Amino acid sequence: MNSQLACIRQNRNCMAVLVCPMMDFTPVSNGSARLLVRQGYEELAGVLVDAWEGRAEEWIEGGRVPHPVVALPDGGKAVVRRYRRGGMVRHLNRDRYFGGDRAADELRATEAARAGGVRAPEVIAAGRIDAFPGYRAMIATRLIPGVQDAAAALHGGRDKTEVLWEAGQQIARMHGAGVAHPDLNLRNLLVGEMWELWVIDFDRAQVVEGVVPRARRQRDLARLVRSFAKHGLPLNRVYRDALESGYLSERPDLE
Repeated sequence: MNSQLACIRQNRNCMAVLVCPMMDFTPVSNGSARLLVRQGYEELAGVLVDAWEGRAEEWIEGGRVPHPVVALPDGGKAVVRRYRRGGMVRHLNRDRYFGGDRAADELRATEAARAGGVRAPEVIAAGRIDAFPGYRAMIATRLIPGVQDAAAALHGGRDKTEVLWEAGQQIARMHGAGVAHPDLNLRNLLVGEMWELWVIDFDRAQVVEGVVPRARRQRDLARLVRSFAKHGLPLNRVYRDALESGYLSERPDLE
């Protein structure tokens, strides 16, 4: 097993102690917040916590609510996503979680995907604040410029076969890296100006040793197919073939 991936999986309690230096993340405390910050960005901890608490000058639309954006020293930007509940439960519990560690788990899954060659966001920091009972969580990722979600790209006239082939390739890399995506839909695929495709939002993703089992791989792909129909983009045989061809071109052993 890849040594970096082994470190990620072993570090189940990484919000308290970082046991794997090759992960390139440093534990940082800022007030009541505990974060894992990518090395080189430790001085941003306070700015990230401020953004987490809603104190930011720039915001970007996305998901259920706008997300704060912070400037990075290298000229880039990071989006701070504060974990929030969905469905009916959000009316009773907006942002508190119990058990597990949502941000650390998403960091782990994202790093596993990136280690497998997937175009996935660069995580800048992941953190939690204990809020008895439970905790609140956030994750900050580098903003990817010049992209739009796949639904908008396809409705805007982008070639479906090209996008689907690229999507199949990236998903195959993800499954080959042992990462299963529970919410693989067109909103979580971003298309760049040069056709490059990114997979985002690894919240609740599962990381396994070796290749993702066949049944779970099929479930992820079926979720993506349903998303096309939901967005008024039903897949015909040609488009399904493009998705499958991209997938098998990357990992023919996953047929």
